[in-house]
Amino acid sequence: MTARARWALPLAAACAVRLLPILFADRVVADVQRYHRLAAHVLDASWNPYQAPRLYPYPPVWVWVEAGSEWLSRRTGWSFAVLVKLPVLGADLAIVALLAGWGRRSGLGEAPAWLYALHPVSVLVSAFHGQFEAVALAFVLVALLALEAGRRDLSALALASAIALKSFPVLLLPIFLLAPGLAGRARWRFAVLALLPVVLLLIPYAIADWAALRRELFGYGGIADLGWIGFWRGLRWLHTGVLVHSESPYWGVLVPLSKVLTLAAEGALFAAIGLRRGRWTPPEACLAVLLAFLVFYGSLSAQYLLWVVPLGTMRPDRFAAVHGVVSTLALVGLYSFLAPGILYSSPSPALLSRPQWGALWVVGTGAVLLASAGWLADVVARGVARSKAGTEPPAR
Repeated sequence: MTARARWALPLAAACAVRLLPILFADRVVADVQRYHRLAAHVLDASWNPYQAPRLYPYPPVWVWVEAGSEWLSRRTGWSFAVLVKLPVLGADLAIVALLAGWGRRSGLGEAPAWLYALHPVSVLVSAFHGQFEAVALAFVLVALLALEAGRRDLSALALASAIALKSFPVLLLPIFLLAPGLAGRARWRFAVLALLPVVLLLIPYAIADWAALRRELFGYGGIADLGWIGFWRGLRWLHTGVLVHSESPYWGVLVPLSKVLTLAAEGALFAAIGLRRGRWTPPEACLAVLLAFLVFYGSLSAQYLLWVVPLGTMRPDRFAAVHGVVSTLALVGLYSFLAPGILYSSPSPALLSRPQWGALWVVGTGAVLLASAGWLADVVARGVARSKAGTEPPAR
């Protein structure tokens, strides 16, 4: 088999396993329904997505995919749910291609590409749920690979693109700024290129309605479907039969507490890198940061579980495998219990009763917490061991 054929096979598999649910599960439910409502707001009411309460907690780029999909749907009759998911499919294919190149250079062959191509968490989040985490993650991978190649400006601009799509990649900026060989003016240049485009994009919205921007984007606290608050929410439901709302205002001091815990944990990671108490490759360090978020931030939405998947496939091990299994169980339980329309055409999913799906969600959420903590501890231990031994992390 030629190298081109080996590269094409995981791409074809990734496309097939995602395109089928995109085409046949084209229901306007859950987040896709919110995309549709937001698109109608932008096309019919106001260009400012932040003036639509509780519909758009993202930076101002994805809104135009939503609005463009609805505009095209109105003029062609094509399914909005299909159209809005197609860019996510493209991003997933880009991730597979990037991982294929990484695998060839690192000696892992096509394994990373195949692992992501067939990863059930990716299929569930992108093709069924319709969340666009993969688009931001594709740019994160470009940023990491460009940094490795010494193309710092491209790396910074790719990271800026990721941040402009979803807020979470800004957590990774300190990792890039602390990368070997980046110091002084080069560090400042990287920071400016990574942040200034996002600031410029936000300025029109801040001028138009600062209160709305602050409320919808900067005031967003997450959804307690997963994470340690989500786990506590599930345990309360199992004990009392009452399911508390998932939005952050219902959890009072717990959401601010989880923010403090997350900042402390990630600050400790950054300090360890800066003081050379731990030695990680940039992909390993980014993985540690995102795992710390999954462990310490208590109010997590379903799509957050995808954050660590591409980075985990770059160095596949038993922790990545366990995390993938329990994340899949948690997502299937969560969707079947709280949003069955994402997976099923009928309101009553087969195989298990609704309470049983709920129990799977709770158990899966707890298992994801344990798996994330174990994986984080392993990544941190490897970096600390290298520091004590005076060895550098592998080049790839």
